[in-house]
Amino acid sequence: MALLGIVWGCSDNRRTAGGVDGAGIGFGALDETGLSACMQVARYLPLETTDSSLVGAIDQLEVVGDRIVLLDTYTSRSISVFSAKNGRLLSRLSGKGNAPGEFLSPHAFWVERSDGSLYVLDRMLSKLVKYRLADLSYVEEIKLPAHAPLAFAVLPDSACFLYYYPYRSERQFGGNQMVKADGQGRVLSVCHPAPSSGRVLHGNPAAFYACGRDLCVVPYWGGTVYEWKSGSLRVRYQLDWENGRFPEESLFGSGESADIMKKILSEDYIRFLYVYENTACLAVKYWKKKELYLSAWSKKSNRVLHVKADEVADDIGIGGRLPLPVGVAGAEELVGVLQPQELDRARIKDQSLLSAVASMDDEANPVLVFYTLK
Repeated sequence: MALLGIVWGCSDNRRTAGGVDGAGIGFGALDETGLSACMQVARYLPLETTDSSLVGAIDQLEVVGDRIVLLDTYTSRSISVFSAKNGRLLSRLSGKGNAPGEFLSPHAFWVERSDGSLYVLDRMLSKLVKYRLADLSYVEEIKLPAHAPLAFAVLPDSACFLYYYPYRSERQFGGNQMVKADGQGRVLSVCHPAPSSGRVLHGNPAAFYACGRDLCVVPYWGGTVYEWKSGSLRVRYQLDWENGRFPEESLFGSGESADIMKKILSEDYIRFLYVYENTACLAVKYWKKKELYLSAWSKKSNRVLHVKADEVADDIGIGGRLPLPVGVAGAEELVGVLQPQELDRARIKDQSLLSAVASMDDEANPVLVFYTLK
């Protein structure tokens, strides 16, 4: 098996965070490391490339049994289901209209594993559509409690939904952002008072994620991961970085969103968190200015990793780039992405990867990388 690794920090950076229910995780300073010590690649999976299977970017990905469900928001505006065994396209839902069972612009999806359902949120049309994952057949539309939520999740063991809304006014949900509602859009409860930053929309559209039976959410513009317990949100983790900071709430107090974003993008603020968690690790992908970073905490060794994505040395020869995560697979694996147009084939040493990309051109679909962190 090919080895792919990043050296973990040796200090114990996980600590109890005062005043919250969860644990504080400090990622420390940047590590200067190579791809050789602590990340092990299980396999590479090229996604089939045909006229009907092309994807531009992978904005959300879930591995469900022998299927991979992925969202391409902008290029194909589709939800595609690929085989997790051979990468073949099995089925696809594409944006095409506003009739029952249709959507125009998929924003996020949720797979409800208990009954094999797939839910797709279209913020443009403000609709939530339910399908059967097995054949992508249409089931029903779910009425929303208000238009255009930022993200949503299906609450476990219930016929209810949890929605995350931007802050619009005190009149909407009493200034709260998290709304529990039934399938008819009736509000059952609200929580999480919106901060000033709640009116500026810039964050992960799949802000909810499931880790085992735990339902978690990462609101925009902060380093707090919450979990849904007993009808409310409880702090699960508080994340912080030695050389990074989040925008101060005072920055959001006044002015147009475009001006606020211009200020944020001009300074070294942490933004756009993507959190991936399984039994083995917690991985966080984020941006500062226009550069990507990856931080992770190993639950087994209690050590942390913090790297700038384009400064990790490819000392094992996978074509020059760190395969940043886009999802999780099972209890321990992360799923990363290698884009054919970004690979330096002359530097690839791994024979299984060479075989996978041998016949690919730069326009081919991505190669998925299944790996574990030690």
